Amino acid sequence: MSHGWQAVAELRAAEVLHAMGTLGFRELHDQMVRFFRALALEVGDSVESGKTPPGLPMEIDDVIWYSVAVPLEGIFFSYSVYPGERQIRICDLIWITTDPDLP
Repeated sequence: MSHGWQAVAELRAAEVLHAMGTLGFRELHDQMVRFFRALALEVGDSVESGKTPPGLPMEIDDVIWYSVAVPLEGIFFSYSVYPGERQIRICDLIWITTDPDLP
């Protein structure tokens, strides 16, 4: 049903995602890319069937953002849905790590 939906990382989210890969967390980076792709498909299915997309909805400046946590990885992010463009846009990607070697 939702074929063609895509996940787009806005600048700040893309920078955090890129940092995961360059700081030695390539597997986590790749897992999150796959997670975002799967989320886009799930959101597409939700939208096309009239259901609420996953996450905690909150309205900011007439845009509904959905907040999602990936607690085992220390990752939190928000995304918005653009059905006309068949995409979700990920922003506010927060990655918390306890690795003492990271800046």
